[in-house]
Amino acid sequence: MFERLKTLLQQFPVAPDEVGTEQAAPMAAAMLLLEVAWADQNISDAELEATRDAVQSMFGLTHEVLQALVDRAKSAHDTAISMYPFTRAVNESLSMDDKRHLILLLWRLASADSGVDVHEEHTIRRIADLLYVSHDDFIAAKLEARKS
Repeated sequence: MFERLKTLLQQFPVAPDEVGTEQAAPMAAAMLLLEVAWADQNISDAELEATRDAVQSMFGLTHEVLQALVDRAKSAHDTAISMYPFTRAVNESLSMDDKRHLILLLWRLASADSGVDVHEEHTIRRIADLLYVSHDDFIAAKLEARKS
């Protein structure tokens, strides 16, 4: 039984350390964005586009790399069992200002379809906690996202 579990966990396709070091943070950010998009049990086209825009604004990837990265993150999202590897990669790779910006992008993503669902808000709160973003910064990002 443990061998089967070990084999299953080794097949986890998008751990940030399994992609190139230059793509670990973008992949981790994309997975966190998709986690918020999925919080209401549906990833809309608007949320996918918002995910692409967010990753592009943070990391300035080429269109081809961006598309491949988000497609890979979307297909792998179904098999992800925890946000921890992705929040760890973000914590190791991004500054506090970048993490605050990511929280703002998460809020914008949550409102991309039809407004912010309570499950999306809860997911953003959990991510903010795991990224050590203060409650004040969490609220400031929420308010800024509402303005735009």
